Amino acid sequence: MHSLKHRFPLFLLFTLLSFISCSASKTEQKAYGPDTDYFIGLTYLEEGRIEEAARKFEACSKKGSYYCARKSAEELCKIGDLQQKNRAVLNLIENYKDSQTLLIAARQLWNSREINKLIEISENLDFSKEKDETIRLRLLAMQTRCDSRLKDEVYTWFTACPLSEQHFTFYRDNWPHPDFSDEEAVFTPQEFAINYRIELYRRNYNWTFNNSPIILEYFENKELPLSEQLASDIGKSYLYGSPQFLKNAQYFKAFANSYKGTKLEYYFWFYAGRFYDKAGNYYSSAKNCFAQAMNCANTESQKDDAIWYLLEISRNYNIESLISSIQEYSRLWNKASNFDSFFERLITPLLLSGKRESFYELYSKLDGYASDEVIGQYAYIYGRLCQEGYAQGDDAAVKAAFNRALKSGSNIYYKLLAAYELKLSPEEISSLIATFGIYQAKEINPAAEILLKGYADFGFPQYIYENWNLLSREGISSKTAFYLAEFLQKCASSDIAYYPQSLRIASRAGFNSQEKLTKEELMLIYPKDYSDLIEAECNKYNMKDSIMYALVRSESFFDAEIVSSAGATGLTQLMQLTAQDIAKRLKITDYSLTDPAINLEFGTWYLNNLYERLDNSYLHAFYSYNAGINSLRKWLKGSIIDFGAKQKMPNDIFLETIPYAETREYGRKLVSATVMYEYLYNDNFAEILQQIIK
Repeated sequence: MHSLKHRFPLFLLFTLLSFISCSASKTEQKAYGPDTDYFIGLTYLEEGRIEEAARKFEACSKKGSYYCARKSAEELCKIGDLQQKNRAVLNLIENYKDSQTLLIAARQLWNSREINKLIEISENLDFSKEKDETIRLRLLAMQTRCDSRLKDEVYTWFTACPLSEQHFTFYRDNWPHPDFSDEEAVFTPQEFAINYRIELYRRNYNWTFNNSPIILEYFENKELPLSEQLASDIGKSYLYGSPQFLKNAQYFKAFANSYKGTKLEYYFWFYAGRFYDKAGNYYSSAKNCFAQAMNCANTESQKDDAIWYLLEISRNYNIESLISSIQEYSRLWNKASNFDSFFERLITPLLLSGKRESFYELYSKLDGYASDEVIGQYAYIYGRLCQEGYAQGDDAAVKAAFNRALKSGSNIYYKLLAAYELKLSPEEISSLIATFGIYQAKEINPAAEILLKGYADFGFPQYIYENWNLLSREGISSKTAFYLAEFLQKCASSDIAYYPQSLRIASRAGFNSQEKLTKEELMLIYPKDYSDLIEAECNKYNMKDSIMYALVRSESFFDAEIVSSAGATGLTQLMQLTAQDIAKRLKITDYSLTDPAINLEFGTWYLNNLYERLDNSYLHAFYSYNAGINSLRKWLKGSIIDFGAKQKMPNDIFLETIPYAETREYGRKLVSATVMYEYLYNDNFAEILQQIIK
């Protein structure tokens, strides 16, 4: 068995970090000023010099910049005896009043059994926004003290927000509840409502459907306050627990009228619309219900949800009516990107039903209302349909469409294909690729940057990714983010866990950059991690290495140990049954899919095998890798017939006809990544696009 992780002994990492730390002690300490104490304190902690570390943290907590001082204060909460830790957490929450510090304090006070202090510091929490673990610890403390407010606060927590694992754990392990299936059981409306929400969390829809009338009766008799969460739960219970859609629609329409003027009205109109839609042949009734929901929505998000369904139910009617509805409601929605999924789902039906002229009407009339991603996508498809003779448009219209696709937001796939069609010069292509994402202006937070850069400069890669995740929304420049990504990539030579961390930081930095990206920065976004293994396997199977780099980047983000919810494992995300078949063919008996060498060998063999079986088409091999070769062949045959192609469809148009959005997006990601690798490392743009997509 091979394992790249163990090929690089830990002493190499320590050598690298020792060099960095030594360098920082001489050249960086002056630049970091009082913040140096925090990083030296971390060094002392690793060396077991606890008292010296505590002195450094104490000094930085008083004089350091915001985040280094805060981190120092947090470290002090872990040092010393129980009394010292308790004093430290109280000092922490006195100076930093936010959810994270409150959680740290709650954990410490609970562990030290400072029950009264825990209750005191957690008074007046907003249960709809506060961290669930903090609330759970507060309630446990109240339960221990037999606090008279406990039942009301438990009810508030269970009905103020969506349930989490923290709710479920508290209910299961710490909250007494009667047997609600026992007709003789005695319980309060609050107890019943809490159990109702737990059963829905467990997806026990049959039980919640049958007991929803009890919750409604509690509302009517004012035994429970009106609750948006419970109203939403009632809708879900009927939706998933009863097939009587028409009857349910009529019920919910009546409920909506009963609760007119309250926040619950929205939910009842919304679900009435869902039921009419599922009942079939009740388009007008469904449309009226969603329109009512839109008009009484409590939030912008709810309004957009209602509009989304208004458009979705219109898809089954004539295209002229649908386009009219889109134009009408696009002026009313709040966030254009909320409708990207609707427009993505609309593409395949438009293509296969022969409504191809609609792409021009939609992209031209919705420009400024739909997202740039949608407009660019529809513009490119329209241009290609014209070129292939499936839509009407002269050369000027086609060129205008491709030029609009060049501005398709963050969707690099359509930008690259449009650049190819427009025959842009190498300089123009370089400029296009360098403007990789969408810059969102945000003021830079110097204190946050000091903390993150300090972890790199003083040699603490293990702290970077977690803290970058916490602070990236606070205002981290793309320059600093790329600096961190480059540092982590170097550290990955001794610990491969840093490969995906580096890539995630670099990718987000690319999308948020306010400046054109350099080639070196793009190479961090499209790295050649595991280059020795990947290139060896590609040489063995005569495959372009850019194909495999693209596959690994798209499948796993170079995370060798990742396992998907479906069980796909490792760098190339192989399923166990597929791996067993490959192992037999390669005559390998002992293997682990989390071993990079094995995983890459299996994945390269498998993709090459699909490529050879599919007439040397990389794009078709990509689809088959994702969804299976039989699915690919069925889609290809069906699309040719439905689309009306004589023999073969252009690959880029075929991609848009695939019935599953996941597989369509998978194809786009693989094509884009392959082109980027070829462009960055081989200066090959047009040739690879011609080979893959044309």
